[in-house]
Amino acid sequence: MSGISGLVNNALTGLQAAQSALQVVGDNIANVNTPGYSQQSALQSTAIPTAIGGLYYGNGTQVDSVQRSYSSFLQGQVWTASASASGQASLSSSLQNILGTLNNGGVSSQVSQFFSGVAQVAASPDDIPARQSMLSNAQSLSQTFQSLGQQLASVGSGVNQQITESVDQINSISKQIAQLNVQISAAQGNPNGSPNDLLDQRDHLITELNGQVGVQVLNQNNSQLSVFLSNGQVLVAGGQSFALQTQGSPYNQQTLDVGYASNGANITKSLSGGTLGGLLQFRSQSLNPAENGLGLLADGIASALNAQQAQGLNLNGSSGSALFSTGAVQVFANTHNSSGAASVVGSISNVGNLSGNDYILSKSSGSVWTLQDRSTGATVASTAGSVSGSATTLDFSGVGLQLQVSGNTAAGDSFLVEPTRQGAVGMQTVLTDPAGIAAASPFVSSPGALVSGSLQNNNLGNMTLSAGQYVSGTAPGAVVLNNISPFPTNLQITMTSGASQGGTTTFQISSTSGTGSVIGSGTVSLGGSGTLIDIQNPNAPGSYWQVNLSGTLAASGDAFTLSPGGAGSNGNAQAMAALATSKVLNNGTATFNDNAAQLLTQVTNQAAQAQNNAQAQLTVLQSAQASQQAVSGVNLDQEAASLIQYQQAYQAAAKAISVGSTLFQSLIQAL
Repeated sequence: MSGISGLVNNALTGLQAAQSALQVVGDNIANVNTPGYSQQSALQSTAIPTAIGGLYYGNGTQVDSVQRSYSSFLQGQVWTASASASGQASLSSSLQNILGTLNNGGVSSQVSQFFSGVAQVAASPDDIPARQSMLSNAQSLSQTFQSLGQQLASVGSGVNQQITESVDQINSISKQIAQLNVQISAAQGNPNGSPNDLLDQRDHLITELNGQVGVQVLNQNNSQLSVFLSNGQVLVAGGQSFALQTQGSPYNQQTLDVGYASNGANITKSLSGGTLGGLLQFRSQSLNPAENGLGLLADGIASALNAQQAQGLNLNGSSGSALFSTGAVQVFANTHNSSGAASVVGSISNVGNLSGNDYILSKSSGSVWTLQDRSTGATVASTAGSVSGSATTLDFSGVGLQLQVSGNTAAGDSFLVEPTRQGAVGMQTVLTDPAGIAAASPFVSSPGALVSGSLQNNNLGNMTLSAGQYVSGTAPGAVVLNNISPFPTNLQITMTSGASQGGTTTFQISSTSGTGSVIGSGTVSLGGSGTLIDIQNPNAPGSYWQVNLSGTLAASGDAFTLSPGGAGSNGNAQAMAALATSKVLNNGTATFNDNAAQLLTQVTNQAAQAQNNAQAQLTVLQSAQASQQAVSGVNLDQEAASLIQYQQAYQAAAKAISVGSTLFQSLIQAL
């Protein structure tokens, strides 16, 4: 087309192109704050020219497409960084929660205050106010543990709720992505352009999905994306989404796991990144260990104090009863076990060997049972156990446990064992009578013999009988007295021969509480380390009161009396007070305050590391977003310049049309 008509036609195409470009610029400006929006631009090209008289005349311009500024690589970087940043932020926030709980709990100060009260009883064993103060401190200590345990359990309930909310979000977003896949696929069949806004919406939804859980994206055919979890499990495939669900753990239904809604397959261990991944990591690596560690400390204090109580005498002359009680060992059967009738009951056999870990108890072929660390999967012990009737007792004393299995079991059956999880939550002070504190040692060693109820010392030699102490396990003494009844009772040790250093003397032990019959005898090498005498305590199985008879000169008839400790005796209270600095826990390597400090330090370090990681990942995300926005973001300065550019083009094209119109009018008038 040439001449005046060509001028008007070409100007008209320019007018239309400028109008289209202005519309695109206006859309960019309107969506400058729209999340996920990518800048768009109108792409123009020259229309095919027309050959007239051997010359080619242009036919103006045309808008080929509206293209969005987009980089799949940079968008992928944003997706990955979003999953990491969200996961670390979730982990950090949750850790700060339990760190605040433990910091405000003051476990160490409560433990110190309790043992301060024990020391007061040791100083004044017959003082009732001192005993009452000790019980009050015990009550405060148990309430502190109980409160902290309940707060941590509440955090666990909150984690369950957040997991449910996150799974709901994942399902909603996945469904929307699948719907957009269908819409984009239909729109891609239109030869006139690409559905840029739909593509932006889908990319933004994938960013939001990564904020909930880490995913991988596969572009199948430029129109439909498939979305997979980090382990390769599919969430979205074309127009179909696969819903997740929360479900009870195979062992503990109160703990929520994540599975496929279609078949219930548990995928909890394969989830990472995003809010959901952060919550699962927090629960398994921080919350559960914190609950176990607090429970271990409660179990350790209760076990040690109760054992020491059993070894002493109260103001009534009876053996001490338990001071504390704690939560029981929890055992959960796997829902996939062959029989739901089988049950396992656990008890703590040696608190010093407890690690604060959880275990999986499983039956191997035959009658062998295996105990595995739940976190690492490492086998820590195995045994066939001892069978009594329909029950099998499994001795795992190496990790501080004893388990009793009842009912029918089959190879492959398994149980989750949580030795200390409920220790703190269930801690209570069960002793309420101040007179019940067993401050007195069971025996007091004195030189001389009881005559008509009065102690008379007519010894001629220099033999001594030690004050005594409790020992546990196999009795190491050369002379062992078993089944003394009643316990404790007056005992007399009498030399039956005289000797001097280098020689050997003999002795016999008799009960002076009734018949005065001889119940034991032995020898002592004078000038040596002496002879150990062990007296079994029937109130504390495996425990013996041990004294040492030694010296360099003995005379026949020399005697020593072991008398039950009276109201003024403080030997056992001193032993209780000494537990404050005794390395009772972690296989004899840690005191109670060591363990409390270790628990707090562990959570503090985890919280600090998570906070640093969260800040670092946020920086990475912000950098990725900045790089992506540098390509895809709307620049208002640039759009303002484009407005002027296309405005001028529009005005120029309109002017050209006006000139053509004037020329037509002049031509018509001339004709």
